[in-house]
Amino acid sequence: MTSEAAAPSQASFLARFSTVVALASSLVTIGLTVWNTQTKQQIDQREAELKIQTAALDAELKRRSTTVEESKERVDRYKWVYGLVPDLSASDATKRNAALAMVRLALTKPEAEGLLAGLQQSPNEQVREAAQQGVATIAAIENAELAKLVDQMNADNADERKRATARLQRDYDDSSVAIGLVLRQLGAAEIDRLSPSGLINALYFLGRTDAYAWTQDTIRQAKEVFPQIRARKVGPQTQTALAGAEEVAKRAEKQP
Repeated sequence: MTSEAAAPSQASFLARFSTVVALASSLVTIGLTVWNTQTKQQIDQREAELKIQTAALDAELKRRSTTVEESKERVDRYKWVYGLVPDLSASDATKRNAALAMVRLALTKPEAEGLLAGLQQSPNEQVREAAQQGVATIAAIENAELAKLVDQMNADNADERKRATARLQRDYDDSSVAIGLVLRQLGAAEIDRLSPSGLINALYFLGRTDAYAWTQDTIRQAKEVFPQIRARKVGPQTQTALAGAEEVAKRAEKQP
């Protein structure tokens, strides 16, 4: 009887043991799955961080490489221009003018202006004259470009008008020459050739200029043309642009 009782007890134990083993196996499997998932996420995150760091390093290396190349190119240009300086004192005017033209082509506008400003202090009279001629030529080229941009604010093509107005606003908002050219457009002799869009663009530009860039002459021009424009009974959009331009002119007049 003792043997018969032990058999069921042993079977029950084995059944419970199998259940415990199966449960433990399931828990281990779940644990391994969670661990594998977390490990993979960490690996993926690390790989993503490494990719970002690598991309940033590549971008920095490219930037530095570009900077080095630009510096080398700038030094080469300066050396080449330096070789032209003796020609500026040549007795042959054609040779001097050719050297001056090459200097202007090789250098950016600020670089050329800096060089020419220095050359104007030269003890050599011919070099000084060539430098002065270069300054005058650069100013003439810039004025011609400005005049073209001012005209383009009144172009038939809308995109051309927008580009010109944006360029003037971005690059010439502190230019007394640009302000004067636009005000001349608004004078009685020229305003009738402006389209409604051209008129608004001109006033829009003036309303966003630096008050310190206005001269006594441009302030006087504004006092003449603005009342004439308002007397035309222009539309609300033009009135708003005109009010902005008038406000800048008033601020300019108050500047010391």
